[in-house]
Amino acid sequence: MDKNKWIAVFVCVFLTAAAFIGSTGLFYTTYRPIRNYDIVAFVASWAGLIFYLIRDKKKD
Repeated sequence: MDKNKWIAVFVCVFLTAAAFIGSTGLFYTTYRPIRNYDIVAFVASWAGLIFYLIRDKKKD
């Protein structure tokens, strides 16, 4: 993987963590269970990133 792919993975991890903390209130308010549409958004974004990485790998 080249530098741009590592940056994309890092950004996806960071955004997932930020969205999880924001959705659940972790560390700053009363904890709320994660909502179903948040889980769907996480899965969709990670599936898209994995699809992109696999597709790009097959091109080489």
